[in-house]
Amino acid sequence: MQSKAARLEASSKKQIKRREMILGVNLWKTILIIIAPLALYQLFNSIYSLIDAAICAQISTDAQANVVAINQIKSTISAFGGGLAAGGAVLVSRYFGAGEVKHARYASSNMFFMSLILSAILCLVLIPLAYPLLKLCQVPGAGNPDVVMFFILQLIELIFVSLNSVFIGLEKAKGNSKIIMFLNFMVLFIKIGLTCLFVFGIGGQFKNIIYVEVSTIVAQAALTVVGLFILFGKNNILRLSFRMILPKKMYVVPILKLSIPIFLGKFVMSLGKVIVNAMCGYYWNAVTDSLIVGTLGVSNNMCGLITSPTNSFEEGESTIVSQNLGNRNMKRAIKAFVYTIISVTIVSVIGYTLMRFVFINQLVELFTSADAKSEAYKQMVKDIFVWDSLSIPALGVTAGVLGLLYGFGQTKLSTVLNLSRIGSRIIILLIFHAVNPNMSATLCAGLSMGISNTIILLLSTTFLVIFLLRIKKNGYKGMYMSDPEPEMSVLKIDEAIDDDKSNQDSTSNNTEENSNEYKLNDDEYVVIGEPNKASE
Repeated sequence: MQSKAARLEASSKKQIKRREMILGVNLWKTILIIIAPLALYQLFNSIYSLIDAAICAQISTDAQANVVAINQIKSTISAFGGGLAAGGAVLVSRYFGAGEVKHARYASSNMFFMSLILSAILCLVLIPLAYPLLKLCQVPGAGNPDVVMFFILQLIELIFVSLNSVFIGLEKAKGNSKIIMFLNFMVLFIKIGLTCLFVFGIGGQFKNIIYVEVSTIVAQAALTVVGLFILFGKNNILRLSFRMILPKKMYVVPILKLSIPIFLGKFVMSLGKVIVNAMCGYYWNAVTDSLIVGTLGVSNNMCGLITSPTNSFEEGESTIVSQNLGNRNMKRAIKAFVYTIISVTIVSVIGYTLMRFVFINQLVELFTSADAKSEAYKQMVKDIFVWDSLSIPALGVTAGVLGLLYGFGQTKLSTVLNLSRIGSRIIILLIFHAVNPNMSATLCAGLSMGISNTIILLLSTTFLVIFLLRIKKNGYKGMYMSDPEPEMSVLKIDEAIDDDKSNQDSTSNNTEENSNEYKLNDDEYVVIGEPNKASE
């Protein structure tokens, strides 16, 4: 009779094959297979947001402006769950690359529990503060009960989004990007289908932004159900376990050390956008008929058609780099970066050219509505996008750099980059408004975006050069660029199966006994490998 380990290995053949591909197959092929589905996933996420905004325009221009402005606030809050999932996925990738399935499962289960608790706390704290937050952020319809309810529903949605981020992060850690793409199609179809049903089909009281958000919650909840089935499924090589779910210091601490800088980077960037929106609303709501905040969000969504797919290079690259470092193959990790930066630069430049010079008018026309504000709204979007679109090549190159830094655990640098980006945008906006208070809203906001994105490109390039020179000279955790590429590490499935059979107390003791192989460094995360290969 086949052993349980043999059955698991047989059922997980594709997952094991993906790991072998990341650690040993032609890198161009690996990057294409890992990143292409993620890029499509991100592209459809952007299309999803853009269609949502276009449908809301059919309700009214004000409805669309409110939805886009609130989505920026939601992005800021979702940085908590997104940062936790991203940081945890780096750690899981490292364990998986080293063949340590048991430790990868413990880290995954701990990350899931932490995400669940975090999202619940955020909802309990923020729902009572919904109205003051909207008012503080200069959302045009903050006094409208429907707008407040829309925001409360978005906070509830974040529970599902947070759990889905963990699921997606763990699938990325295994290199399983196809399933992410297919499930995102499912979410897209459910969301758009229900929204169209409410707005165009049933109409009446259902033609309301509240039901637009109800559609989103249903779609995200459907993904959560499927995700939980896969996460706890017997065929999942990194399946979650209720017995492993209780937090353990040896997993929680490195997850937090990785996640907090990533969270801060995402949070600061999103918060900065909210602050810029609020500043623009404070300066120019009166002269733009409260349209300026919404137009900034729409321009950001249009850029997202390219910047979101290029961000997938960052995510896929960090998975490839992390697993290869777990396999103690720094040479292949650096090669993965070089191939990625070439690919993402080409995609970004082509994307910028198409968006800026070919499709700009067609995209702006999506936001046509029947009310009198529509034409002014579209022109403002176009004026801002001319400058905001500079973010496309700048953020593409930055994504390639961040993928390398995340893979090496240098997550603190991402926070510095995002602080610089947003800090410069706010400072430039203040300077322009102070020097020339009569400058048009769209020109002032657009210039601050264009200049800040150029600054982030220069900074990320500088950080990259410094980091590469450092590891070339000093190595990284006992690895050097000149080292020959090692053999692929053995995937320890039997150890994970044996651990399933043990009781909780003995598991805890065994984990502590073996923890000398996984000592926590003073920098970013757990080192996997021989203790005597610590970084000098």
